[in-house]
Amino acid sequence: MSNEFPSREIVNRLREQYPKGARVELVSMNDPYTTLRPGDRGEVSFVDDAGTIFVNWENGSGLGVAYGEDSIKRLENERRYETGADFWRDAATGYGIQEAAGICGRYLNTQLGMELNREEKQFCRELFAAMLEDTAARTDPAKVVYPYPFQTADERSEVDFYHFSRERNQACAQAIDDAIRKSSYRANYYNLEIAAMKVIHEYGFERVKVLLAHHIQRHEYDGRYSAANKKWAAGITVPEKAFDHAILNAHAILLDDFARYAREKYIELGAERFALPGREEAGQFVHGYEILRTIQFSNDRGFALGHNPAAAEPFVTWQFTVDNGKREFYWGHYKSDEKGAQDDYTTRTACYLRDEPVTEQYNPIATVELSTEQNYNMVDGVRNNMAVEKADLTDGQTHEELRELAPETLPGEKPSVLEQIREARKNPAPPSPKKEVDKSVEPTL
Repeated sequence: MSNEFPSREIVNRLREQYPKGARVELVSMNDPYTTLRPGDRGEVSFVDDAGTIFVNWENGSGLGVAYGEDSIKRLENERRYETGADFWRDAATGYGIQEAAGICGRYLNTQLGMELNREEKQFCRELFAAMLEDTAARTDPAKVVYPYPFQTADERSEVDFYHFSRERNQACAQAIDDAIRKSSYRANYYNLEIAAMKVIHEYGFERVKVLLAHHIQRHEYDGRYSAANKKWAAGITVPEKAFDHAILNAHAILLDDFARYAREKYIELGAERFALPGREEAGQFVHGYEILRTIQFSNDRGFALGHNPAAAEPFVTWQFTVDNGKREFYWGHYKSDEKGAQDDYTTRTACYLRDEPVTEQYNPIATVELSTEQNYNMVDGVRNNMAVEKADLTDGQTHEELRELAPETLPGEKPSVLEQIREARKNPAPPSPKKEVDKSVEPTL
């Protein structure tokens, strides 16, 4: 609890905002022992000189709302959170994604040491799923696992990020141990599913996954870990020495169950969708490489991942700048395997976000326009994909002539760009004769 008492002005303002009899609804409460949950309602009794708002809650509790620790809101149109997703959506709408993530994360933390019934567990599952959908796709350098050993980090001038990631690995191990310990609501009974949600929310699926895999790999001989978890862990690549000091001390049986819950959540929520920064694209080609994924920042710069199966090094990551809707690509890192390119793309993105005063920028129209227009020149934040007036070429031509001269005037005759891409992948055209490329010129578009 905060040691700072609110000023008299703040207390007076709270009394004006929450007079006796005012109907309120709980948003969050930082008390692991309370039976209250977000969405509970009651009537204000009074506000004391410390800024604590005392409420007669409908469930019979008279617990006060501590200034600076707990959150309530004045009720206008009353409604109850029927699902965890409702709770998340309301918090995100009212407070913004970042603050809502903190509020909901604290709520999950309060559930660790409580005995939950089936409905309460389902509420937490729905809340976690809704939080993941809205937050996991946002790139957070603190949740990115640095994939290279120290020597490679030194060569890439990324030593700072290497050490930062190692520190996060150690902190994540401590968080897992703490969450498991706090999840014991009575002797030999644990809320390990809630514990897994809490740590994943704070440290990300990828770090939790690799840390658990590293631990199980080192204890492959231990019969207390299930065959399913051992098989899962064996298929995960662990960065060299990056997790050697991230030690898990919880009991093996509890860690095995924790890993099972984390693994099941990963599959259930399709967390692999969020393993790479940015968003998928299709249809744009740069020097024969199709752009598969991009992330753009608030300073009109970004990174891209490309693929050309016919190239000697079929994968590439580029940095790009955007000027008047046109992207210019440069500083390409060419890779022979997909995993190497994905690691490079993720690391370049995370390092840039951590070192530069920028934020991730998302243009929801960009993906649509890239899919339908095959270029980036029209991505300007304006709905410009509406049907446009076409020239009238139907003055006497036969159907066959129209198909040849202007197929776009015949409904259903021209497949969509995505259909063309899919068809081209199924039936690739024979390779064209190789042309000499001036490698001194940076690729641009």
